Amino acid sequence: KMSYGSIDGSGFGSRNPFGGPSRQGYQPLATQIDPSELQELFQETSANVFRINSNVTSLERSLRSLGTSNDTQELQDGLHATQQETNKTITTSTKAIKQLSEVVRGSSRVRQERLQLDRLKNQLSDAIQRYGAVQKKIAEKSKALLPTGQRSTKQQSPRTPFSDLPDDEKIFNGGDGMWQNQSQDQALLSEITEEDLEVIRQREEAIQQIESDMLDVNQIIKDLASMVHEQGDAI
Repeated sequence: KMSYGSIDGSGFGSRNPFGGPSRQGYQPLATQIDPSELQELFQETSANVFRINSNVTSLERSLRSLGTSNDTQELQDGLHATQQETNKTITTSTKAIKQLSEVVRGSSRVRQERLQLDRLKNQLSDAIQRYGAVQKKIAEKSKALLPTGQRSTKQQSPRTPFSDLPDDEKIFNGGDGMWQNQSQDQALLSEITEEDLEVIRQREEAIQQIESDMLDVNQIIKDLASMVHEQGDAI
């Protein structure tokens, strides 16, 4: 069974093939790494890219359920759990690419490994871009589903037209446009029930959760590109 532990904390990293603290101080073992261990890291990272893509497919399915009868607390919890797992997998994978870059850029490495790294880096970038796109769509759709805006079109109770107000009240109320907005707001508030407020609260919490889960995808992809760029003509 393949280990998906973080590179620097468990799984593959527990054997520390890239060196680390020792009695002699930090020992970079990049040029000494065993080829089989290098391939294992390639395989684990490739499996992580597959996992990211699978999670994106799952999130796209959940996105279609938002705003339907299937939009439950369970769905929201699942969205959060999937995004958190994907975030960790992306962190692990980008660390692995950095470590692989340090190993493979050595002039003694074979061309096949350099091409393998380049391909894997591109696959990871594509997966992260897909993930960023679906995260953005989930956030946008969740905001659009906030129920407050749906009620302003309901029948509103009669209210004094702005033109009939005394002059001092016109000034106090900030003008015709603001008066209309206040009128809508009052009608809106009077028609919202406790149940509605709970739905709104849950939606707002879900949006905050989604936004906190969002990664800076552009920065991650830029970092990945720079890892390869630093290698010069190694790839």
